[in-house]
Amino acid sequence: MPDKPLRVIHIMSEFGGGISSFILDKAEALANQDVQIDVLTFDTPSARLEQAIAATGGQIYKVPNPVKESLMQSVKQTNAIFNQLPKNTLVHCNYGMDLALIFYLVAKKNRLKFAIHAHTAEPDNTNDLRRHLNRWMADYKLSCGLGATENIFGRQALENNDVVHIPNSINIHNFLGKNKAASLKSEAYGQENQHKFIISQIARFHEVKNHAFSLEVIEELAKTELDFLWLFFGQGKIEDDIKQAVAERNLEGYVKFMGRRSDISELYPTMDLMVLPSHFEGLSTVAIESQASGKKILLSDIQARETDLDLGLVEFLPIDNGAQDVEAWVQVILANQQPADVSSELIQEKFEQKKFTSATSAALYVEFLKGNISSYRI
Repeated sequence: MPDKPLRVIHIMSEFGGGISSFILDKAEALANQDVQIDVLTFDTPSARLEQAIAATGGQIYKVPNPVKESLMQSVKQTNAIFNQLPKNTLVHCNYGMDLALIFYLVAKKNRLKFAIHAHTAEPDNTNDLRRHLNRWMADYKLSCGLGATENIFGRQALENNDVVHIPNSINIHNFLGKNKAASLKSEAYGQENQHKFIISQIARFHEVKNHAFSLEVIEELAKTELDFLWLFFGQGKIEDDIKQAVAERNLEGYVKFMGRRSDISELYPTMDLMVLPSHFEGLSTVAIESQASGKKILLSDIQARETDLDLGLVEFLPIDNGAQDVEAWVQVILANQQPADVSSELIQEKFEQKKFTSATSAALYVEFLKGNISSYRI
């Protein structure tokens, strides 16, 4: 890829998830620099994303969803967009099969280079044939973590060492140093909860996030003397089921549903402990934000070890052995009631060293776009 100008168009289906957060983070970090970022999406993005993309000189194109709306119209409109792009533009597809195949064919018709970015370690609808096709389609392979790489591209890609792992970075200044200036819990969660131990699970309501396991932990934790409140942040298809289960188990006094919030960075200081017992994660942004805030977080032991930024804030626990694992989570929660003592200086040092800040991750991305690197491991 030529040095200047650097052009990339991201394929993003929906706004509001980890992929749109990745694009937003890169666009804001690269504003007014020599990288133009466009976005092709099926959704209506936020004003903030529109502003960030515009600041790079790019624009957002909306086309019909080829799976849920019209394949013919989606391909037709995408082809018209790709046809007018400079031939040095990289098509950065944030999906593997099947969406990737559609956009790969249109990109190749217009002689554009094509990258596939692995974002998930969830092996849903993934097999060796699909991994082979992903490798075949990708002129460049990108990933958020080793687990996502193996899931989307296969172990062969790890062995070949031809994947650029781009950290799910954050603007660390939105989190750093706020742990000693916490907002009052009463303002955030009600006066009746101002002295409670706050446990937070920030995740969309989906089976993969394992809210059912959390309810088991809450039920057992309620039998102890810990005065706690468990916060569920997020929305999703099983939200009503979880709310019903909370009511049926008489756990309303221990649980608060916070919905989908845009001010999470402001709320981290009010939290005492983070939990994420997911069945699968690519590389959890919540875990990264928690560590930036100096908060301890408990993760299921299937999650990527590179999530741990060596700050002594992460603990991995099993989730597959029924009551035995539930009890293990309860005991670890009880043992972690004291706040962590990690300096802002050490947090920033580790984040920069491992390229999890917006600036360092964006710089890595630019090196990739320039063609200076073809492999990087977190």
